Amino acid sequence: MRGFSGWAAAACLGLLGCQGADRPARIADPTPRPPEPESLIDPSEAPSLSSMSLCGAATVTLDFIRPNLYFAIDASGSMSEGIPSAAATTGAQPGGSPATNRYDSLADALQRLLARIGHRVNYGATLFPTADATCDSGKEILPLTPGDTVSFAVSGAVGPVLKELMFDIHRRTPRGGTPVALALQGLLPVLRQQSTATYVFLVTDGGPNCDAAARCGPEACIPNLERVRLSEELVCDESLNCCDPSAFGPENCLDSNGSRRAVEALASAGVRTFVIGIPGSDVFADVLDDLAVAGGLARPDTPRYYRVADADELTDTVGALGLQVALSCNIQLAEPPPDPALVNLFFDGELVLADPDNGWIFSDARSIQVLGTACELMQTGQVLQADIIAGCPIVIR
Repeated sequence: MRGFSGWAAAACLGLLGCQGADRPARIADPTPRPPEPESLIDPSEAPSLSSMSLCGAATVTLDFIRPNLYFAIDASGSMSEGIPSAAATTGAQPGGSPATNRYDSLADALQRLLARIGHRVNYGATLFPTADATCDSGKEILPLTPGDTVSFAVSGAVGPVLKELMFDIHRRTPRGGTPVALALQGLLPVLRQQSTATYVFLVTDGGPNCDAAARCGPEACIPNLERVRLSEELVCDESLNCCDPSAFGPENCLDSNGSRRAVEALASAGVRTFVIGIPGSDVFADVLDDLAVAGGLARPDTPRYYRVADADELTDTVGALGLQVALSCNIQLAEPPPDPALVNLFFDGELVLADPDNGWIFSDARSIQVLGTACELMQTGQVLQADIIAGCPIVIR
């Protein structure tokens, strides 16, 4: 959501707000929208232009707090493998080949999400491991940064912040292991300092590994769990421990405990984690369930993590979770308004009536709760820009 700071003098006409620079302009969204719910404003109740009179107040658009979205992106070697298309998983195209690889599908999902909601949030990202290492904490390619302005969402163009992020993602070739614990431990010092709500999106296609001190038997060895074939006659199974130093080595042991501790440390610092499993991770469902519960954002049903079956479902899941965070119906103001009786809410330049059923109310001095039909508009992404204007009498249904 967009907010501006600073006072701007403007003549305020009647109860509908301001005709000067402070009144948010109506934004035309060029993208198709689903059918809209019933209007938020009853025309018979809205003051007419002829009945307006000067309210004699300067107005200000109140700042409200952006949530932080941080993407911890698995860039391990297996992310270069294919991911099914939706048609392939539904059987619509029997024998169809994957349209793209896992890594590129994830990049596409992130771009679609952030092009839509970037102006409402701050976002950042780390790729793990780094390009020249097998097992390390990865590289931050974008620190938490305010997304591009709403004008890019309106025009459908890619803004400079998103463009920089996508450039750094696409120039990376997936390789190495899956050091989840190391990556999340590296994020803790930065993310724990944030004063606003922060969410980590952990997106992976495999089990966490890369604990140099680990020792395990076949039951916790990733090549064994994946039944890796060494030759026509030799398979990593119960009879052969492929995490033995003479084979793949102990860094291929499943690092479930270290990864859970890293997620728990983030949660203790107030940073919650969504866990999303890309095809290839199904064999590690128990571990991902454990991480999802520790992260505080688990699904209510089994699996507890967000399991996706194909590229389209990956896009839908990343998008839905991002919208859930960015389009919250609870708006936190940076500061309480000078006078709550002189506050109005606008969606894309249109007044939203204060109404406890289908409008909005103050839930406390710094929080506005959007309700009913108005909340539905936000949660379905039909509102590009929301503005809270202080200075003119509140319009109540």
